[in-house]
Amino acid sequence: MNPTIDNHYNNCFTLGAKSKRDNGAIIKVPAFIDSDGYPAKLWGGKGGALSRYYALSYDRAKNILERYLNGSKRVRGDESLRVSLYLDNAMFGDLHIFVIDFDRFDENSGFFQSAKNLANKVTRSQGGGWHMYYGINKETAAPLFDSINLLASKAAKSFVCSTGNVTLDGANKVDFFCDARHFIYEWEPWDNTIGLTDKTQQLYALIKDNFALTRPIETGWHSTEHKPVRRAAVAFQPKDENALLEHMNSAQREIFDDLKTISPDCTRQEWFCIGLNIWHVYGDDLGGDVFRFWSEPGHSYVPQGCAVTWENIIDRGPDTHLNNRRWDAILHENVPSAF
Repeated sequence: MNPTIDNHYNNCFTLGAKSKRDNGAIIKVPAFIDSDGYPAKLWGGKGGALSRYYALSYDRAKNILERYLNGSKRVRGDESLRVSLYLDNAMFGDLHIFVIDFDRFDENSGFFQSAKNLANKVTRSQGGGWHMYYGINKETAAPLFDSINLLASKAAKSFVCSTGNVTLDGANKVDFFCDARHFIYEWEPWDNTIGLTDKTQQLYALIKDNFALTRPIETGWHSTEHKPVRRAAVAFQPKDENALLEHMNSAQREIFDDLKTISPDCTRQEWFCIGLNIWHVYGDDLGGDVFRFWSEPGHSYVPQGCAVTWENIIDRGPDTHLNNRRWDAILHENVPSAF
C-alpha cells in the first residue's frame, strides 16, 4: 500500500537512540538534534518546551537524521540514531496506529503466528524482538476494547497502554499501545511506503481469545459486560529524589534544585501556577512525579487531590506558557547534552 495525500502517516515521528545510564544500563530514548547541531536526549513530551520534536513528519525526521549523519558533528554513540515513533495521536489516514510489542515470544505459537499474519507492518529490534503494526478505528474499537479490559483508565491520557500481558498458554509476553504517550524505538529503517488497514474487529477477536486482561481504574466507557463508575484520577506512585533525578537532564536538575526552595504551603492559585510551570519543564509523566514530590510536604497535601489537580494542569498546560523567568533562562542556556 502506498500512502497518498489522504492516506499517509501523520506527524508521529521522532528520532530515537540508545543511551547509557550512570549505572551502565542501556535504555532507548527519544532524541533530537539541538541548535548547535549535536544529538541530545529529547524530554518533556508533547506538552514540554521541545514538543515539536515529538511530532515530525517522516520526511522531516529522515532529512534531519541524514543531514546530521552527513555532517561534521558526529559524536560517539550516534550510530544508534534512528527514525522512530511517538504514539500520541499517531495515525495512518483516519486510522490510529495500534502496536503489539513482543517482550517474550514463541514464533511457533498460535498467537504469534496469527498476530504476525494479521499485521500490516512488522519490524524487528536489534535484539531480535518484534513490533507489529495495525490500523484501528477508535470509535469502533472503544466498546470492543473496553469489554476485554484493554482500554486505559479514563483518567489516563492514553487510549491503550497495557504492558506485561501474557498469553493464556504462557508462550508470549506483550505490550499493547494505541494513541499512547509512548515512544517506540525502531532499529530497522522505517519503510514509509507500507500503510495500515482497519484491523479493529480482527484484533479485538485475537486479543479476546488469547488473553485474560485485568481492568485498570474504570475507563468510563459503557459496555454490556461492565457497569460504569465515576471517573477516578490515577494516584501517583511515590518516587524518591534519586529516582526522579535519574530521569532528568542537567537543566531539569538545576530547576529541581530551585523548586525545592519553594514552599508548597502556598495558596491554591499559587500551587496550581507552580504546577503549570513544572509541567512546562518536565512534561506529563515526569512532571506529575515532580509535582507530587514537591507538594507532599505541604500541610494540606492529599494524594488523590494532587492527582486530580495534575490532570487539570495537563489539560490547561497547552494554553499557557512557562511563567518563571529563571527556569526559562536555565532551559535556554543549558540545552541537553549529547548521549
